Amino acid sequence: MEIILLCYEAAKVQVSNRSYSMSLKSIAIDTQLNWLASSELRNDNSAARFLPHGFGAYLVILLPLGIDRGVPIEQYSFSTRTIQDLNARVYFWNQYGIVNGNPPPENLEHITYREIAQQLGLPYDATFNSEAIFKAYGNHWPPHLGGSEAFDKAFIQSLVALLGADTATYFYGDAEDGKYHFTDDGLESWFESGIATDLDDILQQENDFPTYTFATDHSWCLYHQEDASWLVLGCSRSLAETIAASVALESFTIS
Repeated sequence: MEIILLCYEAAKVQVSNRSYSMSLKSIAIDTQLNWLASSELRNDNSAARFLPHGFGAYLVILLPLGIDRGVPIEQYSFSTRTIQDLNARVYFWNQYGIVNGNPPPENLEHITYREIAQQLGLPYDATFNSEAIFKAYGNHWPPHLGGSEAFDKAFIQSLVALLGADTATYFYGDAEDGKYHFTDDGLESWFESGIATDLDDILQQENDFPTYTFATDHSWCLYHQEDASWLVLGCSRSLAETIAASVALESFTIS
């Protein structure tokens, strides 16, 4: 596949009171995605099955979480069976500023998944993520844990710095995976080119990660499943070791 490397300008343009990189370009989907569909890992049960075969290493990278330590979670009841239960939940939420089950972002401090696993008495491995936390609380999300735009921004800055912030990059939203744009013809997939650091702008635009984010030279590839609390990265072994050693990111090597 012929890859055309573009010169990217550092200038920014204001859109909806946010600053977006002018390097982002919406482009037509042609042959750029063919290599993703040719993966030999599709029958693998690990998260690596979502990525093409041939990378030196595969990692699960956990998205950041925060905790409001002022919320006495031990006093919270997840029961919603009666009117009294529901009223008690509303009273608790109002008392601690919880909105739609989420603590105020300004009250959050970063917490590692390792610490949460220890609190819950669960194994800290590649199977531990937000889904495991949800199940640990009886299929309810605990109102003292949540995310924030500030955490996401810091996470992306740390990640793209390791991937190479100026690396020519493609961003693909797959409509079948819930990453779509509304058009006159219905729900459609979308595809943009830019540089790795544009991932922050993409997250602001879409309020979600793309299905796939990958270097145009195929040196690395990120996958995000709709509503998942993790990313899967395929990359070189040396890059995987660098990411695994990062104190800003929590990751697990997978086969």
